[in-house]
Amino acid sequence: MYRPIGEYGIIGNMQTAALVSNDGSIDYCSMPFLDSPTIFAALLDDEKGGFFSIQPEGAFTAKQEYVSDTNVLASTFTTTGGEAVLFDFMPASSEQSPDSNEDRIHRCILMQSGSSDFVLHFSPRPDYAKTVPVITNAKGMITAIAGTYCLSLVHSLDSFRIIEQKEGSIALSFRLNAGEKAHFNLIYGNENRDMPLICNLQDTIDFWREWLRGCFGQNCALTGSYRPMINRSMLTLKLLTFHPTGAIAAAATTSLPETIGGGRNWDYRFTWLRDASFTLKAFFALGHIAEADRFIRWLHTTYRQYGSKTLNIMYSLHGEHMLAEETLDHLKGYRNSKPVRIGNLAHRQNQWDIYGEIMDAALRLSDYAGKIDEDLWPFFREICNLAKQNWQKPDDSIWEVRNGPAHFVYSKVMCWVALDRGISIAKRFGFKAPLKEWISVRQTIQHDILERGYDPEIDSFVQRYGSKDLDASLLLLPLTGFLPVQDSRIQSTIRACRQHLMHEGFLLRYDSDDGLQGDEGGFILCNFWLIECLALSGRINEAKKILETTMRAANHLGLFSEEFDGRNATLLGNFPQAFSHIGFINAVFAIQNAEDHKQAGEKKPSIIEHFNRLIPFKATLNNTPVEKKTPSDEEIAVKLKQLLGRLQGAFFNNRTGRINYLAMKRSSRFAEYLTLASHLRSFDLSTLDTDERKKAFWINIYNILIIHGVIEFDIQHSVLDVANFFGRISYTIGGMDFTPDDIEHGILRKNKPIPLLPLQSFSLFDKRKVFMLEKLDPRIHFALVCASSSCPPIEFYDYRLIDRQLDIAARSFINRNGVEVRKSTMTIRLSKIFQWYERDFGSSRKEVLFYLASFTDEDTERWIRKHADALKITYMPYNWNLNSALEAGEASAM
Repeated sequence: MYRPIGEYGIIGNMQTAALVSNDGSIDYCSMPFLDSPTIFAALLDDEKGGFFSIQPEGAFTAKQEYVSDTNVLASTFTTTGGEAVLFDFMPASSEQSPDSNEDRIHRCILMQSGSSDFVLHFSPRPDYAKTVPVITNAKGMITAIAGTYCLSLVHSLDSFRIIEQKEGSIALSFRLNAGEKAHFNLIYGNENRDMPLICNLQDTIDFWREWLRGCFGQNCALTGSYRPMINRSMLTLKLLTFHPTGAIAAAATTSLPETIGGGRNWDYRFTWLRDASFTLKAFFALGHIAEADRFIRWLHTTYRQYGSKTLNIMYSLHGEHMLAEETLDHLKGYRNSKPVRIGNLAHRQNQWDIYGEIMDAALRLSDYAGKIDEDLWPFFREICNLAKQNWQKPDDSIWEVRNGPAHFVYSKVMCWVALDRGISIAKRFGFKAPLKEWISVRQTIQHDILERGYDPEIDSFVQRYGSKDLDASLLLLPLTGFLPVQDSRIQSTIRACRQHLMHEGFLLRYDSDDGLQGDEGGFILCNFWLIECLALSGRINEAKKILETTMRAANHLGLFSEEFDGRNATLLGNFPQAFSHIGFINAVFAIQNAEDHKQAGEKKPSIIEHFNRLIPFKATLNNTPVEKKTPSDEEIAVKLKQLLGRLQGAFFNNRTGRINYLAMKRSSRFAEYLTLASHLRSFDLSTLDTDERKKAFWINIYNILIIHGVIEFDIQHSVLDVANFFGRISYTIGGMDFTPDDIEHGILRKNKPIPLLPLQSFSLFDKRKVFMLEKLDPRIHFALVCASSSCPPIEFYDYRLIDRQLDIAARSFINRNGVEVRKSTMTIRLSKIFQWYERDFGSSRKEVLFYLASFTDEDTERWIRKHADALKITYMPYNWNLNSALEAGEASAM
């Protein structure tokens, strides 16, 4: 018997997953990994596929739900004799080994009241049901062996009755009375008979809740009717991440059909670069940065393994690039929807849009994490170069059509996105890149799309050059920033997609021939794109109305499949689908952002705030009371820098390019920061016993103190709006106060005068002088230039790596408009840092030029050294704005 797709929940441990029906049957599971062969596949063949069920004997009703904010399923069975709860879960841990033979599936049943008889059916069918195992029954353990496959079902039953045992299957009957429990642990691999039989339910509940509480940012505070489904979507996406590598699966299943009886049945248990990049957007929306960082590093490793020229659109979860497609003719398919496929032929396709998705994820990573490691930049630069090389070529599109290639508009737009994001990253961090060429190609791509991708007759962008077909992916044009949403061509495209692609309340992806037989249902993600477009357009009520309609596509647990049949209200396609959950999260936050924008006005400071800014009273920022005076460890500056960096990212708005410091200041996470910062008061400064330790500590403290000052005074633009900003804010550290001026000029510059002022920070008898550096390092000036729009690609300064990190900071600063060479006029334009602190860099003009030239590329360095005596030096205006990532110029915290 086939159950509707919507009657299942999912459990998993970030290595594999299983689908559990609402009446207690596991009808789909692959082991040991999500993309491994199935051991249960009744969803794909109700006769041969295999299953594992626990149900009351006789008539019963069942109610399935998740334990709140977890991936633990709870099925409540009610019979005439009593009530029991079956907990289904896979123990999850961030420390688990991918090769361990630990319990994979736990099924723990508790008789809450009365008494009932239960029946357990265990019918595993390993290797996509190609083999039937030999079942043996010993004390406390049922074993299924088929060739190299070994499954052990360990149980806690003292008393049971075997009611059926036949080839490859066994059925048990057992009875539970009120308060009694039974545990069933399914182990993949060689059994461990010494393993204690436990139901570590609470540990698993705690794991998922702690991860969910790891949320950073203002979206964490979202309340109301959408919050439970936001949490469910986030937990589902986390479950689809693959812990051993950091890859992200598109879905948990293979071959669930897009229409019943149709042949559009695909294997989605892999990592599509596109899908994973979209998933990162959802993680970013809630401040879960670690998943994004791990995925980017997995992608970098995969790229290095196979090279840029063979960058695939998809990989296995372990990073394998060959995913040959195969049909399993011995399986009937879900409700006779053949063929059942494993692998995916699309891995051989060209889909140029992946370049844009990767680079958009990279820019978001830099927005939210505050950095991109220098080692990652060559990878991202190569992605941009691939977009530049391939954008004019046809491809197979985001939808993986099988009658391509063609010149798809969305693919070309995403090549534009790749270069646009690459340009932003290179400017922000001073990375080496052919910026003039990228800027020129970006403009060419946009001009080409506007000329050939927009059809004035139908008043809409089109799916591909030369056609009049519509495509829901065109809704992404305003969401990528290709054109503003107010542009008449964008608005008419939104209108056309809504008018011609909407069917029974759900958008089709397109209505053109794609080289495949059969139809498909409404694509849930496309509805969410439409909602984002409407919200961005300010049409909030329309967006909400479509959101309510689309939420009908979620099942009783809040899980979305890939598609939805609006007429019959049935879920279709692989399940649960990451794309759909990503779309839901982004749609909800688009509506929230639109509402916030509508209500927000330009905040004007009160009279008291105005005078606070003008009158230079001292402000000690780490005086939050703490219950107990605790000595600080030597890594406290690093912890503070990391926490503040995460907070800046979590409250960053990528549309405005600004951090919402006011919302950050009100958050519980910032309260944690204040408590941690207060511990600096008892820090033992004598532990800073080398210049390396001093530089790392004080640079970190300086940068967080500046940002804390911006938050304290609610500075919207320039720090110059606050009188004596660098001399009035301070932290108490080790019982002494330190302002930014004290740190920069007193400690790091060895008490040299402040520019334009004949003053030293420390007087002759100042006790703080003992903490000064032994030797001035001019590179510290580049490390102190750190704000949201301009910051070295360094998360925090580490005394063990400080020399390399300062070199990176120097190269980053000089290459992001710190130095401009104009060979035609024999002029070199410098940041005013080189004017203010000229003697820190050299005793003569020539020495200064040679010093800064050492951090430029080889050609520039040779040219500067050759013409140093003849060069005319001018100085660029200085940008004091500390809260705008959209400005390409300098920003400083000095």
